[in-house]
Amino acid sequence: MRTTDTAGVERSRVTDGADGRRSTAPATDVDRSGYGRRLAAVAAVLWLVALYAWLVGPERVLTEARGADPRWLAAGSVATAVSVGLWSEGQRVLFRGAGPRAPPDRFLLGYVTGTFLKHTVPGGRVGAPAVMAYALERETDGSYAASLTAVTAGYVVGLPAAFAIPVATLPVVATPGGPATTRLLLLSLVGSVGGVSAVGYALVARPGLAVRSTHRVAAVGRATVGRVSERARTALSADRVDEAVAEVGATARAMRETPGAVTASFLYVVVGWLAKAAALSAVLAALGRPAALPAAVLAVPLSSVGNLVPLPSGLGGVEATLGVVLGALLAIDPAAVLVVVVLYRVVSDGTVVLFGGAVVAVRTLLGGGPAV
Repeated sequence: MRTTDTAGVERSRVTDGADGRRSTAPATDVDRSGYGRRLAAVAAVLWLVALYAWLVGPERVLTEARGADPRWLAAGSVATAVSVGLWSEGQRVLFRGAGPRAPPDRFLLGYVTGTFLKHTVPGGRVGAPAVMAYALERETDGSYAASLTAVTAGYVVGLPAAFAIPVATLPVVATPGGPATTRLLLLSLVGSVGGVSAVGYALVARPGLAVRSTHRVAAVGRATVGRVSERARTALSADRVDEAVAEVGATARAMRETPGAVTASFLYVVVGWLAKAAALSAVLAALGRPAALPAAVLAVPLSSVGNLVPLPSGLGGVEATLGVVLGALLAIDPAAVLVVVVLYRVVSDGTVVLFGGAVVAVRTLLGGGPAV
């Protein structure tokens, strides 16, 4: 792939044709098309939020929002900052186990930069491991490959850690006296995540089965989607699958060689989620409602499933998931649900974007090289 140089030479992309030959095509139109689609998707999400506000009554929404206590909102921002610090330290523990090292303060700056990019890049969090590995590799003494391995290990550890406390909280919030639909919703959400985690760890424990299963799935993809999409056919080729399996194998070996680091990282992530849940509780308190920490502990990690939406910060997916869970758990009216979700996003993601943007800007202006 060729990129634009400082003189403004037109950028082009090298692709593989169906006959195996390589061809070069301008990337400008493709990039503009993708950017336009993302803008359209963001506009559609904002339109749906506005439509929801209109349906439940703009006056009710404004009345709820005007009553928010700024002191509680500030406390929510502090809780968000604490969660980021804890997650940064959990990731740094894994980096030490994998080889790359950096002082806690410098590593935190890189982690904040990577988190800022995850919240703002057009692809949302779909490419989060690569983005975070790039940001942290600049702050450590290791290679990008080592950073990517450590970051991937962080995601493998983070998934069960994110849902350890929600599972423990489930009996508290889904009591036998609650509505049957609420219990079914919560059990389905937690059960689905637990099932995916169990399958993932089973495949890691039996690498031979994982390799065979992955190649079979890729073969099915080549025979179906690959017939109509050259990009899919290339991505699902046997060589690409072998590369992906090798990366996963490196991650699994790094985790097995540093069990103490994995345990410490797990605990940091769990406490970090507690801090993030405290931010949602602060938003509820700011609106004069019960803080409901057990409900927040369950709702916040489950809402992260919405980050699968390929938009910045999982726009649309997180709001929908969080709104459904809160509505089921707390039985609050639709106007209050909308205000809680929007204020929580401002307090949590807004804090990260504001602080991360400031870090990127200051480090760039100080002349030490751009932070990204």
